[in-house]
Amino acid sequence: MVAQKKPTYYEVLGVAPGVSREEIKVAYRQLVKVLHPDPSYKEKSDHQVVAETEQMMYINEAYATLIDNEKRAHYNSTMIYRRNQVRMPTHMQDSFDEEKATERYLRQVFNPLVNSIVKILKKYKQRLKVLAQDLYDEVLLEEFALYVDEIENTLRKASNGFTDNPAPLTLKNAVTWMRHAIAQAADGLDELRFFCQNFDYDHLAMADNLFKIAIEHSTKAKSMIRAI
Repeated sequence: MVAQKKPTYYEVLGVAPGVSREEIKVAYRQLVKVLHPDPSYKEKSDHQVVAETEQMMYINEAYATLIDNEKRAHYNSTMIYRRNQVRMPTHMQDSFDEEKATERYLRQVFNPLVNSIVKILKKYKQRLKVLAQDLYDEVLLEEFALYVDEIENTLRKASNGFTDNPAPLTLKNAVTWMRHAIAQAADGLDELRFFCQNFDYDHLAMADNLFKIAIEHSTKAKSMIRAI
């Protein structure tokens, strides 16, 4: 058997939450006249007297709380809130939980990983410009190789991050687009590795195109987030 929920102080006095102090006083006085156990206690059983006495005590408790502005404010911010939480329909609670999970995933996983990929790929033009000063300079080549390693580490971390942290259902499609972005960027990374081996400029151009596609996929993924 499901236990009956205890009525709120407002329900006990038969008033709405937004009523004035004067209305609370009027409602209380009317209840006292009707429900106070003393006037007719001789005509009632002991059980009835006890029940009505307990009821009157709760009415007094409700009145004492709601008539005091500070106590009423505290009651509104705690008891009423908790009661509403308990009464929240299951489908609304599920929706609330999913929304929280989505927000947390975006903050902790999706946005940091996407931003790291876009940031490292957008450095490519500047790195290429520096390297173009002398494609055979050992120092410049070493710096470029370090940049290539940085791309690889970023892509690996992002791929593992999406694998280790399954996305909520609402973000599945966005993560799929980021998987495509990572794949394109990985192909571009291979082109840079080839360049470092044979110094064929075509690999640099291919990498540039693949990185552009990867960034476009990232933009698509972000747009899907905004549409949620």
